[in-house]
Amino acid sequence: MKDRTAADWEELARREPYFPVLTDEGVRDVDFLKTGEEDIVVLLAAIASLLGRDPLLATALDFGCGAGRLTLPLARRAPRVVACDIAPTILEHARQNAHEAGLHNVTFIETGELAGLPDAQFDFVCSLLTFQHIPPAEGYGLMRTLLRLLAPGGVAALQLTLEPSGGGLQRLARMLHTSRFVHRVMPHDIRRPSWMQVNAYDERIVNRILAEAGASLVGRFSTTEGDTAGTVLVIEKRQLDAD
Repeated sequence: MKDRTAADWEELARREPYFPVLTDEGVRDVDFLKTGEEDIVVLLAAIASLLGRDPLLATALDFGCGAGRLTLPLARRAPRVVACDIAPTILEHARQNAHEAGLHNVTFIETGELAGLPDAQFDFVCSLLTFQHIPPAEGYGLMRTLLRLLAPGGVAALQLTLEPSGGGLQRLARMLHTSRFVHRVMPHDIRRPSWMQVNAYDERIVNRILAEAGASLVGRFSTTEGDTAGTVLVIEKRQLDAD
């Protein structure tokens, strides 16, 4: 990530650490942590429906963890969780939330530390409402890193905004309400910083990254009403061939 982007996110974390979950009155949503639990329940159920089994949750990575909305419910299910974000201040909020919840199995790291982690560290990688704020030129590299860290047989759930392709996006069978995750974003009357772009990704490049990583797309579902909006990609990394 560029230094300017990191500095911008750090400034935002200092001013408004809970900006994605502000109420219409501009204050922190008291159900902030509850929404994370709800989203993880729905996400894991969707993945189980696609795989025909529950995903393994021995080690999990929450990329773009923010203040820990998804980190905490993951830590209640996985023995080991790593939570990653670009802003040190927001990581302090996440660390405090985990401490208050009595969860001591979470390690907090900054985005720049991901590259130094050994391969195949995690059997579950989760990233919701994050890549849309990362320019694709940087996001594709981060995607490669996340897939490198995914263990063979592991599953990743990555939410992206995809560029329109003309054919429409496939949806998971109607078990999910289409706006289940996207309702967590900032209300329309809360002004975003001018530098906070919503970025769309080229699906052809994403597919190429998956192939290079030995991973495949097992399913996806839309997270808004429109066919060109947010999509959660459910990705599985192939098992290593036995000798």
